[in-house]
Amino acid sequence: MNYKKAKISETASVAKETILLGDITIGDETTVLFYTVMRAEDPQTIEIGRQSNIQENCTIHVDEGFGVKIGDGVTVGHNCVIHGCEIGDGTLIGMGSIIMNGAKVGKGCLIGAGSLITQNTVIPDGMLVMGSPAKVKRPLTEEEKQYIADSVPEYIEAGKMLREDGIL
Repeated sequence: MNYKKAKISETASVAKETILLGDITIGDETTVLFYTVMRAEDPQTIEIGRQSNIQENCTIHVDEGFGVKIGDGVTVGHNCVIHGCEIGDGTLIGMGSIIMNGAKVGKGCLIGAGSLITQNTVIPDGMLVMGSPAKVKRPLTEEEKQYIADSVPEYIEAGKMLREDGIL
């Protein structure tokens, strides 16, 4: 298999222990933490937008006919599996969640920890989603929306500090 070289923004912070194989783009001020694996077999791609953060031990993978697109300002919690799906801007994916091929998670959603979003599921914008299989519970409250928005600059700053300290 012939893997392309990842394209990483100069302002992104990516842990040395991260494995990047294939046509992968990581946007400005995005942070990718320790032991994450991203693998994109040709012709599929993985695109991660600006100011997002991928926490420790995540797996991001494509499948035949299913690339991965993660929007701007997205948080992907520890130990998540993101597989051939799309995640909208400003969404928080809770720890240990799995999102399967063809799923489309809208903008500004909160996916509860340990959720399983099954193949081809479509989640509307601004929803709280939980369970296995995951179900839409309700629209997010203003407080929940603010919590997600407030976390974005915190992770940007953490990534910058880790990079400046030579840890990333």
